[in-house]
Amino acid sequence: MRKLFLSAVATLFLTTAFAAEKSSNNPEDYNKTYKEITKMLNAYPAFSGLEGDVLVKVRIAINEHHEMVVMSTNTTNEELNYYIKNTLNYKKLTANDLEAGNGLVFLVKFTK
Repeated sequence: MRKLFLSAVATLFLTTAFAAEKSSNNPEDYNKTYKEITKMLNAYPAFSGLEGDVLVKVRIAINEHHEMVVMSTNTTNEELNYYIKNTLNYKKLTANDLEAGNGLVFLVKFTK
């Protein structure tokens, strides 16, 4: 019984060690993707409803065709929300930083 318990603990320890492999969540890993998204969003029109700088949190996912799908934004400004979704939704990424099925959360700053 003791050997069975020790082998179960050893198995649990080994599977945990393999599952705890370092994930690639460093912002530096997505430099090409960030630059590409910045280029897409950089030509935004002057929004009349902005009273100051606005920081928007955008959550995207990558589908099987390597296209971005905007999952959510945290802005209450409908004009900004529409612009972000219209600009990024179903646009293909040339950067291969993200694989299909993965997602990314990033901040976009709109200045007045």
